[in-house]
Amino acid sequence: MVDLRELSCRLNVSQGGNADLDRLVADFFAQPCLDYSESTEQCRALVRRVLPDWRLHLGFGVSGVLPYAALSLGDRHYEAEAATVPLAILRSLMQAVSPPEAPGQTEPPPA
Repeated sequence: MVDLRELSCRLNVSQGGNADLDRLVADFFAQPCLDYSESTEQCRALVRRVLPDWRLHLGFGVSGVLPYAALSLGDRHYEAEAATVPLAILRSLMQAVSPPEAPGQTEPPPA
């Protein structure tokens, strides 16, 4: 089973399509292994399956260079920039499915 933290870290350093990353995404979400890191349509479909009621918005950041993806539902909003649109979608998706941190907590509590 893929760890949420591991997948998030891999997504945050990725700069483009990667078959290993696609396998991690598929395993994490228990979905077929597709070209998620290279396909905007596959990522959009993944969001619809995982977060069916959420709204996905795509655009470009303030620099006008990097694409961003924003996921929102009610007062919850997650946004991420990346080198490609698929990676931006995947990064925002991981934020949306991550449990909220306790105030001031950046590391998991000790076991």
